[in-house]
Amino acid sequence: MPTQDMNSSLDYHREIERSGPVSLQTKLFYASGELPGAYMNLAIGGFLLLYYNQILGASPAAVSAALGIALLLDAISDPLVGAFSDRVRSRLGRRHPLMYAAALPMGIFICLLFSPPQELMGALLMVWLFVFLVLTRLTFTVFSVPWSALIAELSEDYAERTIISSYRILVGALLGGLSGFLIFNFWFGATEQFPQGQLNPDNYSFFGPLIGLLMTLWSLVSTHFTRREIPYLLQPTESSRPNFSAMLSLILSALQSRNYQIVLVSILIYFGILGTLGQFDMYINTYFWRLTGEQIGTIGLFGILAPILAFLSAPLLQRNFQKHHLLCFALIVQMLLSMAAVAFRLSGLFPPNESVWFLPLLGSFSVVGGFLSVVGAMVVFSMTADLADEQEYRFKTRQEGVLASGIAFSTKAVGSVGVVVSGFLLEFFIGFPVGQTATEIEEDVLFRLAITDAVIVNCFVLIPAFLITRYNLTRESMGVIQSELRSRRSG
Repeated sequence: MPTQDMNSSLDYHREIERSGPVSLQTKLFYASGELPGAYMNLAIGGFLLLYYNQILGASPAAVSAALGIALLLDAISDPLVGAFSDRVRSRLGRRHPLMYAAALPMGIFICLLFSPPQELMGALLMVWLFVFLVLTRLTFTVFSVPWSALIAELSEDYAERTIISSYRILVGALLGGLSGFLIFNFWFGATEQFPQGQLNPDNYSFFGPLIGLLMTLWSLVSTHFTRREIPYLLQPTESSRPNFSAMLSLILSALQSRNYQIVLVSILIYFGILGTLGQFDMYINTYFWRLTGEQIGTIGLFGILAPILAFLSAPLLQRNFQKHHLLCFALIVQMLLSMAAVAFRLSGLFPPNESVWFLPLLGSFSVVGGFLSVVGAMVVFSMTADLADEQEYRFKTRQEGVLASGIAFSTKAVGSVGVVVSGFLLEFFIGFPVGQTATEIEEDVLFRLAITDAVIVNCFVLIPAFLITRYNLTRESMGVIQSELRSRRSG
């Protein structure tokens, strides 16, 4: 087969041209690929800092530094994996070989991450944490970047991409939320000694193997049952040599798009915020709200309503609003809700934990905030697919993997900074102690935790909300772009 340098543009073709919409079965099996990330985020984003800090006794600053560095290394791998997957030519297409290869290793590595030998302490424990964090994240990247890039290939329809994104979010949130409810209620259930099961060391014994099994299982399901779509997906007409310098050139070329720059910078700032807030979540739930594992699971079950509402409203929203307008609205209102819940609690307006209204009210905040978060994520996924078309229209090359990995790189690179910041804030600004129950934490510590989470960090959301208003890919402009692309391919 002839070869090309990766700096040159490639022609792409489909073995079979799709004649109708993507089938419901394909949408559902594609969407199931959201679950490995949901389980990893639950484990690493929700439990890991609490486990290594409060259970194993490690410094929160040291744990967050390990988390941040591992996330940064993972981020660097994203564009490389994306660029490589864009150029792969095989009987399994561009994406599926990498997705298959990652399934088993990422399950094994996250299992080991939550199963350190009992004799490990101090620096050796940190080495174990760091090594298996890096390996877990790198193998997950090999699955998730090609999988995320598929959405731009499954459909060229502006509206259908939003619908596919809504399925992705719906399935991930529903099954992920249900799994979270079951894990919190049965895996981290209360005992007489540990009314808050998330602080019980015994509950972590088989947590890692469970998460690893679920991640491997669902990645294989999504990969295997989307194989039949391979003939409909774009493939390079010729082989290309994968070399580092050429892949770097492709990555840099993607930054020529003003709209991509706007999305990238907005997401970069937003996920820096989320990286910080995400590490606070379990502390806020356990110590500020004083929730048991069962109550956290119940609120998570409330949250299942959010993706259902987002899914049902997706057709109406995509018909009546531009994507970037929806994203801006979701960011601002979500920020205000987060501030309001904490403000009501601090001012004494929130019902006490013993009230029958406590969980329903807190769950309502979770549902509305979750709905806005789902809408925002749905829109971002759809916008990324549109950006791939704009890139091909302007520069005559398909870079779904590069664009998706650029987004992933931004979220992880800046998220890593946020993770590090959260640990240092916990240790040096908030002054959070080690090995404490919820009733043992001083009120001034809880106040600093709440204000840092709800106000100091959260208000930075205004920056990406403003930036995204400068995005100018609309329904009308995408119609022109896609018409031209169809004409080029048919000609």
